[in-house]
Amino acid sequence: MRLICTCSGGRLKQSVRASCASVVLVIGLLVWALPALATQRWPSVGLPEGVSTYAIGERMVISGMPMRLTGFVSPLPPKALTSAFRRSLGEPVVENVSGNKQVLGRALEGFYVTVQIEARSTDRTTGSQGTIAVVDMESVSKNHEQQRVDRLRLLDRLPAGSSIASDMASDDQGKSARHIVIVNTHGQQRNREAVVAMLGKDGYVLEREVHADASASRSLPPQMAGASTLYFKAAGKEAMAVITRTGERTAIVLNTVATLQAYK
Repeated sequence: MRLICTCSGGRLKQSVRASCASVVLVIGLLVWALPALATQRWPSVGLPEGVSTYAIGERMVISGMPMRLTGFVSPLPPKALTSAFRRSLGEPVVENVSGNKQVLGRALEGFYVTVQIEARSTDRTTGSQGTIAVVDMESVSKNHEQQRVDRLRLLDRLPAGSSIASDMASDDQGKSARHIVIVNTHGQQRNREAVVAMLGKDGYVLEREVHADASASRSLPPQMAGASTLYFKAAGKEAMAVITRTGERTAIVLNTVATLQAYK
């Protein structure tokens, strides 16, 4: 099970692994997307010679967009690799620059392919690295209303004024996972009560709650020093919620994971 992050190449692979290590919770609200991900025929993207790839996420849903994400490295410098990808993608190609990344995009048979390329340099190697994202645009359109209903259902069970800052889901080898960040202006205790009640209705039992002790708090960032971490379990599924307060805003980071038997 792998989830997306906002960096690329080797750093992305490490970040993805780190994210996966923290993901221990349930998905119930995005089951609608998983059958489509399993049966959809995804287009293949031609790779320039010498490009080595590794899988990041084969079945993912990010902010309602079903996608596949692949990382790559190449011995070619970014300029040469961009030209090679431009030829392999074919016309028409949309080009853009985002920070230090060259971005290529092209619509392809109901999908949209995005290639991000940046320089790769270590003590021993130089060249390029990046990611290839393939988004199923037809499924995004078809499932827009169901996605809206699912998000409203989630927010209706949380304190008033809550909003979803990010929403990522994946399905891999019989396990479904979801990573959600929710923000609002209510206090930590109010959010804790809401999370416990919400997950309790889905069959979860709160197993333990962890707070940083005084000595550990001194070495943590201010927003993490007062964080509380809640661990839940249910038949075939687990959940973890981290609740933090920064100024007038509270964030809930909710991770869920479930095996397919949890839905039977």
